[in-house]
Amino acid sequence: MKYALIITLALLAAACKKSAADDPSSPANTVVTAPVNLHLHTYIGENEVDGYDIIYRTTEGREMSLSMAQVFLSDIELVKRDGTIYPIKDTIILTNIIDQVYRLGNVPVGNYRTIRFKAGLLPAINAQTSGGSVPLNDKSMWFSNTAQQNNYIFMNCSGKIDTSAALVGKMAPFTYKIGTDAQLKQVVMPDQNYSVQPNTTGYVHMLVDYSQLFIGVDLTDAANLSITTSEQNSWPDNGQAWPIAVTVADNIVHAFKYENE
Repeated sequence: MKYALIITLALLAAACKKSAADDPSSPANTVVTAPVNLHLHTYIGENEVDGYDIIYRTTEGREMSLSMAQVFLSDIELVKRDGTIYPIKDTIILTNIIDQVYRLGNVPVGNYRTIRFKAGLLPAINAQTSGGSVPLNDKSMWFSNTAQQNNYIFMNCSGKIDTSAALVGKMAPFTYKIGTDAQLKQVVMPDQNYSVQPNTTGYVHMLVDYSQLFIGVDLTDAANLSITTSEQNSWPDNGQAWPIAVTVADNIVHAFKYENE
């Protein structure tokens, strides 16, 4: 009887242990999470932008200012050090010059090595009629004045820049409205290890340097300073965008950097 009791207790303990392992609500199976924010600064070259229409110099010495600088970030994912990908679902950020802190969401605590995201909106979102909730209802990020499908501007950047070859301060206005599915860009940041700790808000410190948009752009050609329509981004008849739109959209990827790079 004594041995039978011992065997019964052992089986009962094993059953309880298995039950706890199978129960998602069990404390042993609860995933501990903590909030993570994106801390994003706006730059022109090596200069942090403190406000609108302030003239700064790029790294090559070209004068430049910003009157608008907004970009949608979506499909955000964190990559753990072991390569596991954690998607931050249903988070869409609209960045601007003034705000610097953007909430990403709660993620499992642990060690991460990089962040990646789309500069723009996924086709499923872009196909919806523009509007809805914040930040999609920001009309400055619509190509038209009314709500339409495939109407979102992914990046809206305007200001002035020195267009002279000799850098003599010949300022001219520019407007770049980049959008359509053809211009959706994947941004994969370099590896930079960081940890998310319990009961602590974590931060990913980055900057976006809008002077990078002009890499490979002939500024002496006035036609290269204006992209304002969805048609310029992707012609309906052949699916091809204006070459300048392709160049600027590709340069968006180079604009994002870690703050301490």
